Amino acid sequence: MTEFAVYVLFIQMLKQLLLILSCLLFVQYTSTAMVFKVFLREGIVGGFAGPTVKQVVEISGDSNGAIVSHSTLKQGSKFDYNQQSGDVTPQEIHTLMSDLHGQLKQLPLENPIGSDDIYGRDISLGFFTDEFQWQNGGPEGCNRSPSSTQATDQQKAVFNELVERVLSVSQKFAIKKQD
Repeated sequence: MTEFAVYVLFIQMLKQLLLILSCLLFVQYTSTAMVFKVFLREGIVGGFAGPTVKQVVEISGDSNGAIVSHSTLKQGSKFDYNQQSGDVTPQEIHTLMSDLHGQLKQLPLENPIGSDDIYGRDISLGFFTDEFQWQNGGPEGCNRSPSSTQATDQQKAVFNELVERVLSVSQKFAIKKQD
């Protein structure tokens, strides 16, 4: 083996070791009781009038469990919501937090903030921990400006998957409150 081949092999082994260490650190990081909040708001794009919020999902807690709240606009109303809430299992929370953290850190945000709905879903998704914050937005009134950052089709697909994942957790664990 040449000296260069040994060097290349060493670099590849070092990269694998760093990948393993980063995975172990992430597992340790997420296995502690990390406090977090996830929210999803459908209805972020307004015009002459402000946006109509169609549904809101909030999930808050830590890696030991969480509470989910899901509010959906009642048919024919602009301000009255059906509300559901419930507890989310630690297993589901661990998977959701891992998915959100791993995927959102790869996705762009509009620039300037609130300038454009770069994912085209009329949905804002937010994920907040002590060490990580991510939230997309969109124009809420007449002041619209194009974003200097745009999402690719692949990034939009990832965003859509995460939206569906949050909605799925909400629908699975939220229980309708009695009127």
